[in-house]
Amino acid sequence: MSDGRAPLALVAFALVASACGHTETHQALLRAPAPPTGKTVELYMADQPLPERPYYEIALVQAIGFGDEAHPEDVAKALTDKAGRLGCDAVLRAFIDQGYSRAHASGVCVKWLGPGPAAPAPALPPDRGANPPPPALRPAPAPRIEPLPSGGPGQGGGR
Repeated sequence: MSDGRAPLALVAFALVASACGHTETHQALLRAPAPPTGKTVELYMADQPLPERPYYEIALVQAIGFGDEAHPEDVAKALTDKAGRLGCDAVLRAFIDQGYSRAHASGVCVKWLGPGPAAPAPALPPDRGANPPPPALRPAPAPRIEPLPSGGPGQGGGR
């Protein structure tokens, strides 16, 4: 490869090695999108109660992460970024599915109709304190040395 292809092959390999994952976002518009507000988009998971605030739906949004971007945090951020670009204030009924090399998130992108109560504080599980001590270990069984049947006297044969 003395004709100059070696540097090109090295660059191609570096590009392939660095591109080990990506995230795709999609939307299905229900109404014309609003201009982006620049505010942080709120995320309400499917098992959370809906906010007590009037809203209208703008779109169904979806994010799919592949490879090293197949984590719940990556697809949740991609979902809220997409919603922000559509002018949404929140994503409701969000659902995240985690696989081995792919993660998927979807939800309903909404715009608030008016002011309402502040979003509830995030509910984290209670702290259970320090990890419990490990269970006591049993002593490992010790092997018994048995005489070989072909061994003579003094070699464990016993004759």
